Amino acid sequence: MPSGGISVEVRDNVAIVYMDRGENRLNLKFMADLNSAFDKVLSYPDVQAMVTTGVGKFYSNGIQLTWLLPAALDVQLEFWHKFSELQMRILTFPIPTVAAINGEKICHLLVNNTRWRKLPSVDVERDVLLFGKRLSGEECARRAVVDAACEQDVLLDEAVRMARDCVGTAGFDRPMQRTMKEDVYRDVVEAYARVTLTDYVQTIRRNSAKL
Repeated sequence: MPSGGISVEVRDNVAIVYMDRGENRLNLKFMADLNSAFDKVLSYPDVQAMVTTGVGKFYSNGIQLTWLLPAALDVQLEFWHKFSELQMRILTFPIPTVAAINGEKICHLLVNNTRWRKLPSVDVERDVLLFGKRLSGEECARRAVVDAACEQDVLLDEAVRMARDCVGTAGFDRPMQRTMKEDVYRDVVEAYARVTLTDYVQTIRRNSAKL
């Protein structure tokens, strides 16, 4: 199904969103196309869960800083605003989602549904953020950074299976699923609502200083 862009495939009642743009770095065009794919997923009334995955070596290599940092201030402000909106949309998506994070021999599976998910422990944050430690798929699963790890060749099958397990036999009412996620992630949702133009400008300045 991958087409060199962002495409959607439906397997039974699970939608799979394929990101097939090389490193899948985030810019305004990429985010607009990803949002369009999400709209397409929600246009299928029988779809009960969504899986996102990359094609080839990368799930996503993050923000396209080589495009963003030299851009005009109004473009940068638009990007950070749209980026925050996209994060909130994924966090509160009205059906369960599974990120099938490809690229390594052992791949990661990260579930976002209404159940409580423990955040990574302080020692994990220390090892990754401060010491730059690279965690294997198995270690990520063992230390609760992700929900599971598996081989690349079974990644999508496992992701679809996990998505179906989230849904159960009856599925979810979409407005209720969104409301439940907003309640589970209330601190994050409320923090996003407090973000101001000044916060975006400060983010731009911090990233510019890294060059």
